[in-house]
Amino acid sequence: MGARRRGDGDSSGHHSTLNEERSIGTVIDGVPVADLLQNGFETAVYVIDGQSTDNTREIAVEKGAQLILEERQGKGQAIQTAFESITADYAIMVDGDDTYPIEMATEMARMLKKYDVVIGSRLKGTIEPGAMTRLNVVGNTLLSLLARVLFGVHISDVCTGFWGYQSDAVQRMELAAHGFEIEADMFAECVRNDLRIAEIPITYRARKDQPKLSSMRDGLKIGLFLCKRRLWRTQENGGPRS
Repeated sequence: MGARRRGDGDSSGHHSTLNEERSIGTVIDGVPVADLLQNGFETAVYVIDGQSTDNTREIAVEKGAQLILEERQGKGQAIQTAFESITADYAIMVDGDDTYPIEMATEMARMLKKYDVVIGSRLKGTIEPGAMTRLNVVGNTLLSLLARVLFGVHISDVCTGFWGYQSDAVQRMELAAHGFEIEADMFAECVRNDLRIAEIPITYRARKDQPKLSSMRDGLKIGLFLCKRRLWRTQENGGPRS
């Protein structure tokens, strides 16, 4: 979703989608437009769609969203396109599968006045029954621990799909990930740019259909990506830190 801050700036946000016809309309309807406006944020909704073959695009347009087409494959490509295409003081990013509480966008936007980046943490909040397997909970916990150990910066849920950014933070991002490693890439870029990260606990909901993520395979890819990014950072800094 996207919002513009009246008076002292504007903000934007977006949903990334691939065949989300069962949920995208609900997500768009859930954007708290009136509440955001009451708090001084003019709101615009963007949907970045990566080659959907169902009615995702038609539903998004029907609901009043601005559609941005991404012809390349991968969630990471969609987010990079969003960052390049949308200009605003604040950007809020959420998956289009209705698993994240977009109704918390106002709170996130308010927090972005103080912080560069705000994430919605599933592991600090509540995970509804059926939303995440026990293996996924363990995997996400371990990946977040790995991120903290490698980069020395606290984050409780590095794989969350609910992020908010100040515009300056967006402009400083140099993202390289194409797939589900994109959240790890965003975190690494936050650390590289010394951005201030805040967290809010959220309720994570169950998908209406089967998840696109393969737990073991994609978890290993994310872990390896975090290690590579840490190595790149060490090389950029001229060697390991003391």
